Amino acid sequence: MNKARDPLAEACGSVALVLALNKPVYPLYVWFLAESAFQISLLTALSMPFYITVWWLARRGKSFVARLGMVAVGTADTIFIAFVLGGESGTLMFLFACIMLAGMAFHAREVLLSRALIGLILVLFVALYGRIGAPVRPVTPDDMQTLDYLNTTGAAALAAFIALRFFRSRAETVTPLA
Repeated sequence: MNKARDPLAEACGSVALVLALNKPVYPLYVWFLAESAFQISLLTALSMPFYITVWWLARRGKSFVARLGMVAVGTADTIFIAFVLGGESGTLMFLFACIMLAGMAFHAREVLLSRALIGLILVLFVALYGRIGAPVRPVTPDDMQTLDYLNTTGAAALAAFIALRFFRSRAETVTPLA
């Protein structure tokens, strides 16, 4: 059975693919820019199969599961990495991209789910910000500052990509007035 095309699921698939492709590259950035965090940054690649699964689901027409999965995987991955790299690593900034996904990945008929996810992710951010301790292995103060910069700018770049990608998808889902 051929499923109807869903531009929002396709956008989630694009975001998932970009994140999956970034997973093996991120530790290389860390190795060159914040060497003392290199070994623990390898743990960030553990979520790569989950992003590939979201991409695969979007490609197979599993629209709702792919859209919900993108928000769930992104949120869980962000929190996991924040605990691995430590609270000062800037990793929690990726939750703002997750909030954007929760607001943009769902259709108008799914507004209650979208709002609930936005609220949940915001509560998680507030509950965790400033309360996550040190990384799982020591990182030098200079390298931690570099990680904070790297993750904060990465989160901003991801948010920009999401905004640009979903803008096009939203345009495809709107029916022009006659």
